[in-house]
Amino acid sequence: MSDERFYHKLGPLALDHLLDGLDVELPEGQFCDMKIDDAASFNQAKAHHITYLTAKGAKTNPENCQAGVCLVSEEMAALVGAQNALAVISKNPRADFAKILPRLYKIKPYSIKSQSDTAFIDETAIIGAGTKIDPNVVIGPDVVIGKNCHIRAGAVITFTTMGDNCIVQNGAVLGSDGFGVALDNGQTIDIMHVGTVVLGDDVTIGANTCVDRAMFGATEIGSGTKLDNLIQIAHNCKIGKNCMIAAHTGISGSCIVGDNVIMGGRVGLADHLRIGDGAILMAGSGLMKDVPAGEIWGGVPAMPAKQFLRQAALLRKMTKPKKN
Repeated sequence: MSDERFYHKLGPLALDHLLDGLDVELPEGQFCDMKIDDAASFNQAKAHHITYLTAKGAKTNPENCQAGVCLVSEEMAALVGAQNALAVISKNPRADFAKILPRLYKIKPYSIKSQSDTAFIDETAIIGAGTKIDPNVVIGPDVVIGKNCHIRAGAVITFTTMGDNCIVQNGAVLGSDGFGVALDNGQTIDIMHVGTVVLGDDVTIGANTCVDRAMFGATEIGSGTKLDNLIQIAHNCKIGKNCMIAAHTGISGSCIVGDNVIMGGRVGLADHLRIGDGAILMAGSGLMKDVPAGEIWGGVPAMPAKQFLRQAALLRKMTKPKKN
């Protein structure tokens, strides 16, 4: 579902019109007149919404589908009909979903309110009292920035709601498109993102750090969290409160990071991982599985720190040159 502050809805659209030109099997009869007014992720979709399901997403309990329409493969079509969702058979549900999103939404254009000091602030943006905007900042339509924030030179903020006392360092980008790509017969298709970014209070975003907006819903950064320079936070991530994340870290889409988590430099997380409260990830770690609360992990692939250090010690011993 989209946030109407940032996107114009082009619906409701008749289902046959929405799916026109796609290689899908649409049941004949009354379903063609069904009106679709929004798209949503599988777990959030309701009646009058359209969503999609792939084999990778089957673990989301497809029999609980609440959507009006679901793009789905023929093999999985029967699973989504238990709650009267209409299954539209598609050879590539993700790609077809990507094609229909621009038919449902249009990004609101800029209408400049202020160009003082070369900052471009859309006239619909809300800037809290005491907030300082440096030169060459771009703030998009309907962005909300709280009180006593500092947006430093060259930052770009779109599709974002920000709390009080936040700092956005030089060159940071909040609200950029997420890296959502579908494959269709060997061709790549960018998937439109109609979500937002939400920052709590007292958040710091480092220089040249990027926080992508969600495909649906919000990418969230909790209050008190501090991000170093050159960090990538992908779409739909949820970062908890009072976390500290060092430079060159990359967090893939839909990861959930608990409160008070510490990540050293150049940590990498695969998508859809959960990092428990108070966990510590050692510098250079490559995470491929969830980390329980309070544990320290390191290595590539990452493992509990004691195990990682034992393996490193053993490897040094095995590779130590023998004396003649």
